[in-house]
Amino acid sequence: MINPQFEQYLETASMEFLENLSKYSQILSIHHSDADGITAGAIIKQMLNRLKVKYTQTSFNLEISWEKYLSSFNFDPSIPQAIIFSDVCPSGQILIDFLEQFPNIDIYNLDHHLFRPDPTRKMPENVYNCNPTQFGLHGLKEIVGSTLNYLFAKAVSEKNTNLAWLAALGMGGDTLQHINEYKSYNLLVIEEAIELEQVILHEGLCLFGGQNERIDKALAQSILPFVPEVEGDPKIAKTILESLEIIPKTKVKELTINEVNQIVARFTNPNLKGKFLTLPKKKGLLEYVFEHAQLISILGHDRPDIATNLLSATKATKEFKQKYLDYIQGIVKNLTTFVKMDKIESTHAIIVNLTGKIPIEMWSDTGSFASINQIYDPSKMLFIGGETKSEFKFSVRTTSQFIESHNNSGVNIVIKKIMDQIGGDGGGHGLAGGIRIPLELLQPLIEQIDSIINNL
Repeated sequence: MINPQFEQYLETASMEFLENLSKYSQILSIHHSDADGITAGAIIKQMLNRLKVKYTQTSFNLEISWEKYLSSFNFDPSIPQAIIFSDVCPSGQILIDFLEQFPNIDIYNLDHHLFRPDPTRKMPENVYNCNPTQFGLHGLKEIVGSTLNYLFAKAVSEKNTNLAWLAALGMGGDTLQHINEYKSYNLLVIEEAIELEQVILHEGLCLFGGQNERIDKALAQSILPFVPEVEGDPKIAKTILESLEIIPKTKVKELTINEVNQIVARFTNPNLKGKFLTLPKKKGLLEYVFEHAQLISILGHDRPDIATNLLSATKATKEFKQKYLDYIQGIVKNLTTFVKMDKIESTHAIIVNLTGKIPIEMWSDTGSFASINQIYDPSKMLFIGGETKSEFKFSVRTTSQFIESHNNSGVNIVIKKIMDQIGGDGGGHGLAGGIRIPLELLQPLIEQIDSIINNL
């Protein structure tokens, strides 16, 4: 569950950070713009506020290259500074190139995605690479970005233990798992947040996406697990509930154990029963950790400032509730469409062309929730996407089952093999990633994907 090598390195990095503080004229905190990144950034912000140091914080959604993004800050190469990367970080090659220009900048890597080192050059000593994947930890199931940033902040000062709830919120948005499946440091931090009463643990029906709703609406809005029999229609859910003699207007949290068991048996899905978290100081939609995290991610891509402000809110506005509902209903609609679509299926992969079927901005999320809900064969890798101008864009997803049966190779490895053998550009981690290929390479990808996976 724990990794002594990782913990020792994190402790050393935090101590050196404190020792180096006095020399930094400025600290730049960069975080991702989804729920995990927003909460990770909030943890670092609170940590820096407590240290009373001068800093600037910004979010980065990866829409431009790292080189172009970093060049926008106009660093002075003669002045000692620090950059903290939270839930996002450039590759080793980009970091080394950057530090050749700015050797007086210390780098603290608090990103949990698979780190790509530069195989030809050694990382400079002023890079404190706390990325847990380098220590053999799973950068999703065992430790997400907010968990890593919380552990760093806690190592800097025990006062930061009051930020454990932010890590719990980030986990809810990034792992897309039931709490029953949390492992290692994710689980340890959740248990700490529960013990400190920053979050409350419940057991019962889990309809993530609609956990805050009455049961008929919750069944229609559930995206984890997706309930295909309901097809996103509360009327269908109401009919089923009435046949079970369960009042459709009952809130999910108010269901009895007997009612929970009836619903689980009716849909023959054991994932409908489990544990969920609420935030005692919040109300409505924001009271529920998973739903709160989803709303942060929905807002974070375009307006990370508003998403960050949501962390201090006690309840969601009418406008934000509608944005949330539109998003969730869109996911359910798209999953219903995905189930019925024609698919190109080979021995090891499933390729789905969504062009004209599902909006491009929903391809990635549709792939994620199709994978998490195992709507497709979990022993195969899913390529879900479509045509965009002169290229094909794929969100790539897979399962732990696939990774374990293919020499511990996941999406990131397969994408690299595709790039080497066929072409394109992309990346990711074990369970998820993305790749863009020219239109003329689609057929070669279809023809060669099995041989690529066979050679893992």
